[in-house]
Amino acid sequence: MSSIPDLIRDNKLETSFDGKFTIHHYDDSDDEERSRSNQRSEYWEEGEPLARGGFGEVLLQRCVKGKRTHELRAVKKITRSISQANQFDYVSELETIAKFSHRRYSKCFVKLLGWYDTDDHLFIAMEYFPLGDLQQHMSKTGPMAEAGVCVIIYQVLEGLHYMHREGFAHRDIKPGNVLIKSQPPQRDWWVKLSDFGISKRIPGLTEMLSTVKGTPQYMAPELGTYERGSAIQVDHRAGDMWSLGEMAHRMLTATATFSSHATLFRYMIWPDSLPFQELAKHGSSGDVESFIRALMRPTPEHRLTSDKALEHAWIQPCSPLEWASLHQEHPHQRMRYSLFFFVSPSSSRLDRLI
Repeated sequence: MSSIPDLIRDNKLETSFDGKFTIHHYDDSDDEERSRSNQRSEYWEEGEPLARGGFGEVLLQRCVKGKRTHELRAVKKITRSISQANQFDYVSELETIAKFSHRRYSKCFVKLLGWYDTDDHLFIAMEYFPLGDLQQHMSKTGPMAEAGVCVIIYQVLEGLHYMHREGFAHRDIKPGNVLIKSQPPQRDWWVKLSDFGISKRIPGLTEMLSTVKGTPQYMAPELGTYERGSAIQVDHRAGDMWSLGEMAHRMLTATATFSSHATLFRYMIWPDSLPFQELAKHGSSGDVESFIRALMRPTPEHRLTSDKALEHAWIQPCSPLEWASLHQEHPHQRMRYSLFFFVSPSSSRLDRLI
């Protein structure tokens, strides 16, 4: 990794290893001690694996000595030989997570805590999410209430808006890449986007694509119909929007939008045939149907962009500014609206909110 951007280089941690400990060495100033140069070390002990994937695994580590004693972090351990054989661009992942770890984006994205490497592995240290990811939550709860889905989709959409505005596309939007910072009933929903392994900076609106990456179940049809060995021109940002629509449908119904390739093919020919039977069965509103339809239009250029999606009638009430404004101007109206919005027609149980 000799030629890497300064942003990535500045986040590298000076590291040594001693048995089961990963040791980071720092030379920084200490305002409390009024010291210009303060050399210190942190010892991190490896815990159980949190997840395993094609390029490596994610490990839990605990700081046992140093300034962050007792803190936990997640460390993505990437095997270099496997990633290189599969053309995995870890420089792009580091660039993306480093950029969006800036405090102006911190509410939307997993924070990078630094990275280090050996001859055989690359390690990316990130904030730890003990509540896990959205896919794990959905596996336990099944279909989610529309109110909670709206809040989560808004937060993911806000993150996509930042990425698209800065010329990046995520390219793998799915519940497994949405980590839960907090959730009801203890606190409000707060989720963050993660896993920038195949994210990409797109100089223009589209690019010529010779390989396709992503999760097939959430992949836009223009990518799913790609033939190996050919080259197609795609807009990855439009692909992100399709994936967001598929994710919303699965959160609301616990089922895929298209039950088979045949139903997807039919929809590509007759756009009015988008199958919304499951949404209707679960009592979903007309606004969320309109929102999903606008994200999953067959033609990429006809899909909502991230900024237009933030203006949609279904997503607007989930904007923090909208809620704050409504509460300040008409607190009694906010209460009436909350009661209407948070009670699902298909269930009166309060646990539907989570």
